[in-house]
Amino acid sequence: MNIGLYFGSFNPIHNGHISIAQELLKKRELNEIWMVLSPQSPVKKSTLNKEIRLSLMEIGLRGLKNITISKVEFNMPLPNYTSNTLNKILKDYPNENFKIIMGHDNYENISSWKDYQFILDNFEIIVYPREKDHITNEFPEVFDVSSTQIRDNIKNNKSITDLVPIGVEKEILEKKYFTK
Repeated sequence: MNIGLYFGSFNPIHNGHISIAQELLKKRELNEIWMVLSPQSPVKKSTLNKEIRLSLMEIGLRGLKNITISKVEFNMPLPNYTSNTLNKILKDYPNENFKIIMGHDNYENISSWKDYQFILDNFEIIVYPREKDHITNEFPEVFDVSSTQIRDNIKNNKSITDLVPIGVEKEILEKKYFTK
């Protein structure tokens, strides 16, 4: 089975994440996409608690086919490094074919990642555009939304409607996430 691994802190999950996953399921030979929730990124300073982000992902992905959440990193040493997670996934699922999904911005910086050559040598990387000049036939548009933008909108009392799934927006606003 071909499985796309979409790593992220998902702080919070948004419509861009979901649209990218859905597009790849349509356009690529992927049977499933696993959204790998990173409890603590080596490069990101502060995120909501992993259980809260997990809950928001569950709400946002409810009812979607072939997109699941992976908590593989929840019991791994922190901070999480993609190469360590990939080694664990390969060990746990030796008969699956994994491809990595990442934004162009991350792909441009992959040489700074721990054990990046292992990643490049062993996995097909599916790169989606983060800016207009990286648009391809596979991705004819930029999914112009980011978790940072959503957090900033919340802090500045601006709407996040249409940026996140309705249930995620409701939960964020009710629980006042990202307001501090």
